[in-house]
This record gives sequence, structure tokens and C-alpha cells, in this order.
Amino acid sequence: MKNILLEKGKELHEKLCEISDYIYKNPELGNQEYKAVEVLTRFLKEHNFEIEKGLLGIETAFRAIYDSKKEGPTIGYLCEYDALPSIGHGCGHNMIGSMSAGAGVILSKVIDEVGGRIIVYGTPAEETNGAKVILAEEGVFDELDVAMMVHPADITAKSGTSMALYPLQFTYKGKTAHAAACPQDGINALNSVIQLFNGIDALRQHVTPDVRMHGIITNGGVAANIVPDEATAQFYFRADKKETLDDLLIKVKK
Repeated sequence: MKNILLEKGKELHEKLCEISDYIYKNPELGNQEYKAVEVLTRFLKEHNFEIEKGLLGIETAFRAIYDSKKEGPTIGYLCEYDALPSIGHGCGHNMIGSMSAGAGVILSKVIDEVGGRIIVYGTPAEETNGAKVILAEEGVFDELDVAMMVHPADITAKSGTSMALYPLQFTYKGKTAHAAACPQDGINALNSVIQLFNGIDALRQHVTPDVRMHGIITNGGVAANIVPDEATAQFYFRADKKETLDDLLIKVKK
């Protein structure tokens, strides 16, 4: 059986590289991955998967099912395919989407014999709001016996760990004023965001080495001569364990 799967993989290798290259050359941000979804679902449909697009009302989420009609496990593969702003596919999601779809198709060539179902999920916006989180919360993955995906790396390993992640957005409200004519009438929201960064930087000496805290200012005002009445920062907080992250978030919010 293993040899059959390997042979099917070799047969599809060129096609999967073609799909990966296409997604790489056409990077799309989270929840806007229309080209990626089209090329992946077309490939799956060509191999007799039944396609459901717009899963849970998320336009670029999909479910593709191959059912052997025989009793057996339900195996899920998770596709990612969103890109980063400016960088493009810096995290290899073009490969993740292609490899998961490919694994599903390859397994479909033998599952009629062994029994079970294969479900390939399109999970958009991994870099931002993370559709997998929404799908999990809504019970979509409850139909599975096992879920798998593979991530590009410089080594080959059967499994590994991932960091707990929590994104936070901070928005400060102030009062606008002309910075030259009447600055005394203003309340500068950007000052609060700057203090936020200073506070988080000071917190770094009081966290464990596995903690990661990184953020950007997404709104710091509209012109230098106008006191900003609103300023926004976005941060990602990570740690090896969720318990560590939970404690960290309490400190950050304070």
C-alpha cells in the first residue's frame, strides 16, 4: 500500500509543483484567496472530490469530500494559502495548500479498497484571524478521526510543536486639535500607543525566554500638524504553553 501511495505521489509531483508555483506567484491576503481556492478546488474536483465552497459563510473556505462508501476512518487534510502583506508567501502557505490537497488526492486512489472518507479543508486567513479557529469553534472538525497538515522546514520530521498565539488590537481615543494653533485643546492618542510599546518593552525582562511579543502601529494619525484623536496598535503574543500565554496577557492588558 505504501508503495502505491508513493507511486501516485510521483505521478502528481509535477502538477502539485505547478499549483504551488501558481499560488506563490499570485499571493492573496487572508479572506481574499480566490485564485488559490479556484486552483485547489479545480484540482480536487478533477479527482472526484465533491466540493463545497463558502464554508460557514467564509467565501474562501471550502470542504472537499471523497467518500469510499465503505466503513472506515474520516481523515482530514488542512490547506493554508494566504500570503503576507508586501512579503507574499513568506511562510510557504502555497506549499501547504498544495501538499494537503495532494495528500488527499493520493490517498483517494486507495481508500476505495480500505474504506473511509477523506475531507480536504480550505482554511483561509491563517496569518490574521485564522479560519481554522472559527471552523473548530463551530464543530466542523468534529466529523474527523484525525486531522493532518505538513509545514515546510529545513528538516524532515514526523511531528513537532507549535507556539500558543493570541493577537490583540489596542485602540486609544483622544481629542483632535490643531497642533500649532491650539495644541492645549487636544488629547494625543498616539502618545498612549507609544507608552503601550514602552510598557511592553519593559515587560520583556519579566517573561520566560519562550515568550514572543511583537507589534506594529496601524494608525498613528493623519497629519503631523493635527493632534491624533485615535491611534491603533496590533500585537501578537506567543509562548510555548497556553498557561504561560494566559498569565502574560493579564500583565499586558494591565
